[in-house]
Amino acid sequence: MRSLYKLTMVLVVLSMVLAACTTPTAAPTAAPKATDVPAAKATEAPKPTEAPKPTEAPKPTEVPVVEVANPPATPEQVDAISLEGKKIEVTFWHNRSEKDQAFLQGMLDEFNASNPYGITAKAEIGGASYNDLYTKVSAAIQAGQPPSMSLAYQNQAAFYRGQGAVIDLNPFIKSSKYGFTEEDLKDYFPAFLASDANPQYKGEILGFPTQRSMDVMYYNVDWLNALGYTEPPKDWATFEEIVCKAAKETDKYGWAFRHDASNFASMVFSNGGRIIAEDGSAYVFNSDAGVAAATTVKNVFANKCAVEIPTSEKYGEQTRFGNGQVLFVFASSSGLLYYKDAVEKGANFKWSIAMLPNSGKPAVNLYGASISVYKTTPEQELAAWLVIKFLGEKEQTSRWAIQTGYLPVRASAKEAVITSEKWGPVAEAYAQMFDWAQYAMVEAPVAGYDPVRSIIDTDVMSKIVADPTLDPKTLLDAAVAAANAVLAENAPK
Repeated sequence: MRSLYKLTMVLVVLSMVLAACTTPTAAPTAAPKATDVPAAKATEAPKPTEAPKPTEAPKPTEVPVVEVANPPATPEQVDAISLEGKKIEVTFWHNRSEKDQAFLQGMLDEFNASNPYGITAKAEIGGASYNDLYTKVSAAIQAGQPPSMSLAYQNQAAFYRGQGAVIDLNPFIKSSKYGFTEEDLKDYFPAFLASDANPQYKGEILGFPTQRSMDVMYYNVDWLNALGYTEPPKDWATFEEIVCKAAKETDKYGWAFRHDASNFASMVFSNGGRIIAEDGSAYVFNSDAGVAAATTVKNVFANKCAVEIPTSEKYGEQTRFGNGQVLFVFASSSGLLYYKDAVEKGANFKWSIAMLPNSGKPAVNLYGASISVYKTTPEQELAAWLVIKFLGEKEQTSRWAIQTGYLPVRASAKEAVITSEKWGPVAEAYAQMFDWAQYAMVEAPVAGYDPVRSIIDTDVMSKIVADPTLDPKTLLDAAVAAANAVLAENAPK
């Protein structure tokens, strides 16, 4: 029994051992998971301090490149032209005498020696008259070889402008580098500057004045006093009266009629009219003022009080005046020195000048050619402008006025000119013209005025002189119609 019991215990122990051997081994206890909190980043090493960027040097101010047109269209384009080292040569055509040519070249030689750009300027006589010069310039333009600059009346400059040959001087005048200061411009007589503004080309300046003259009335003071008058006539009725009193003497006349449309224009102005509308749109000399002017001519010739000076008798009015044969002559103030010589060589009487009679408001016909610059190269155009600027300076315009009898263009030159002993007995009369400039009017600064001048002379004035029975209004209306056709033909295209 006991053996069975022992055997049973052995088997129980053995089964427990076997069971122990077959029981799975328990998994090791897992390490606790880290708490889900972001791990702290490692402390970053501080970045090295960046050295400050070096301060950039300021960029040089960029000067805009100005493209220069030909001709220059703005003052800035003129400023951009350089003449350094280019030794530009320019020519100036005029119609003055050999004596005046030598005087003018002498002044230009001074410019040549003193200007800092090496410009050489040369004066050349382009003809004996303005018509000769006009013909030569026109031919040169057609040939593509115009001078650098020339004298030209305002209407002639407008004609050249229509051919693309003359340039606008506004950009040169207003140039900060080569133009005028405000003080300079104020020194010029305003009426002289205004006379070059062109109505056909929106106020372009097609020439610049270095001289001026005006239509004045030359009269024999001694003869006038002998007729019982102490002063020249102030109105047209008195003019006619005096003219006819003077003509009662044998072989003498009260007025010398010249074939000059400017005399007619002066009479129209002093009657309160105009030759052309202010905007240049139409000729208007057939107005009441034009009729009044033509009627004065009609009356004095109907009464045989005036004498016609034939065109073949060159300067015949000066000679006849100097010889005491005519009492009044309407002519340019630039002839003062010639009249002085004529009187001294002739009857040697006391004489003077006055404004023409008027109908209530004084008016004076201001004229005189300016200097125009032709399209060549921007450098030549600028060089020509600098010559004009030089000739307009106080010293040069004073000397030229004394030499030629023209008026200086600057107010600062007045004193030097009027005190010149060259004027002699007419110094006081010459000085008056500076005051008369305030009444200045300009004829017709438009292209085609030269043929219109011919129309006025041949179709109006000459016909009235030849036949005083003709109706002035009828003649004037026909002339204005013809003149406006010329104006339209020459209008800017």
